[in-house]
Amino acid sequence: MKKVCFFLAGMMLWTFPVRAENQNEGFYTRFDVGRGYATDGALKKSMGFQTGFGQKWSDFLRGEFTLEYTKIAMKKPQNVWSRSHLSSWAAMGALYVDLFQNETFSPYVGAGAGMARNDAPDAIVNGRPVFGRPCYRFSWKTVGGVGIRLPANLVLDVGYTYADLGDFSMPTQKREVKLRRVNVGLRYDF
Repeated sequence: MKKVCFFLAGMMLWTFPVRAENQNEGFYTRFDVGRGYATDGALKKSMGFQTGFGQKWSDFLRGEFTLEYTKIAMKKPQNVWSRSHLSSWAAMGALYVDLFQNETFSPYVGAGAGMARNDAPDAIVNGRPVFGRPCYRFSWKTVGGVGIRLPANLVLDVGYTYADLGDFSMPTQKREVKLRRVNVGLRYDF
């Protein structure tokens, strides 16, 4: 995880000086929060956030890199799990197509892929503690939404995400985690 954080910080530091030389490059940053649910019946609602940066290459095509955190509540039998949620950190790259633009809004679709670190809870099995292990899995997402232009170079972003975070290796089972989530956030265009 430290490598991902250093990569993200390095990319941002590398991009800012370039941005100062040419103000028409389309660089932006973003922060979103989201609420959703898992498609697996044993899991309940999820909450998450993402932050990242992107580059607009044309009126219709942009790419971005995000760091995403998701916390998923579990339905659990009493006295089995030591905590009642799964958590995941994911680093993803994505491409977006802005379908059309006018002065007020721009609908978009996109897809992304990356790597997720999935943390499972500890459990008590036959009276003994069994420790959950983090596992690294391929993850992907599809996205659709609309960007609504605000003053001061801000864009209100409202979107729907379907994400597959890969599986979680829990002490007594493995669970494939797929999420449906609504995100609301802000993009700042430099």
